Amino acid sequence: MTPGSPSPPRNRGAVRLRRPSERRSLSRSATRALDVLELFGEIRLPLRAVEIARRLSLHPSTANQLLKTMVDSGHLLFDARAKSYLPSPRLGEFARWLALSWPGGAGLRPLLREIQQATGAVVTITTANDLFMQVIDHACPPGRDPERGLGVSVFGSAIGSAWLSTIDDAEIARLADRARLPADRLPRILADVAAIRRDGFAEGPSGDVYWSVAVPLSGLQVPAVLGLAGDEATVRDDVPGHVAAIRAAIDRWRRAGARS
Repeated sequence: MTPGSPSPPRNRGAVRLRRPSERRSLSRSATRALDVLELFGEIRLPLRAVEIARRLSLHPSTANQLLKTMVDSGHLLFDARAKSYLPSPRLGEFARWLALSWPGGAGLRPLLREIQQATGAVVTITTANDLFMQVIDHACPPGRDPERGLGVSVFGSAIGSAWLSTIDDAEIARLADRARLPADRLPRILADVAAIRRDGFAEGPSGDVYWSVAVPLSGLQVPAVLGLAGDEATVRDDVPGHVAAIRAAIDRWRRAGARS
C-alpha cells in the first residue's frame, strides 16, 4: 500500500462505533468535573460560573452545583471578590506527574489543530481500549464534532489498522479471536498490517462519504494513532499529500518537545 496506490478494499459496514452515552459505567457528574478541569487547562485563567456553564453547555444550576461540589472537595478555589473559580494547588502533583508521564503530550492539541488547518479534515488522536480505538481528543472544521470518548472498532477501521501495525502478529490473532472474526479473515488482516508497517500509514473508508488516513504516533505513554477523515474525493485523491502533512506536523511537534 504505497502512497497513491489503491487501498485494499474494505467493507464500509464493518466498522462499529461505541458512543460514550451507551456505557452504563459513565458517570455524568464525574465526566463534567473532568471537563471543568480540562477547560481550565485550556483557558489558563480564572473563570466565572456563567463562563464555565456557557463553554461546557451546562444549565446554570447544574454548573453552580458542580462547582460548589468541586470547591467543597478542595479541587477548585473560589474568589468571592471576583466571583471566579480556579484549580486548587491540590492538583499540582497530579499535573506534574501527568507532564512527566506524557512527554510532549501538552502539545497534542496544537498538533491536532495544525493538521486540521493544513488539511481541512477532522483530526483525531486515538488509543486502544479493548477492541475499540477511543478518541482522546480532536480538532474539527465548523459543523463537525466527533465525541471525545467515541469508540471505533479496531478491526475494519483505518485508525485501528494503524494501531495493529504497532503490535505483533500473535497479539493481532488473539484480538481477532476475541472479536470473533472468521478465521479465514486473519491472513488478509495480517497482509494489510504488513503493508501498513512498510508504508507507515493506513487508509480506508470512514462512514459512507468520508475517507481516513492514520499514522501511528510514538513517544507517548501508550501507543496512539493520529488520524484524519474528510470528504472521500478530497482525501483519497491525495493520500500522499495528507500523509506528508501529518508527518511534517509530527516532526515539528517532536522538535519542539525536544527543545522544551
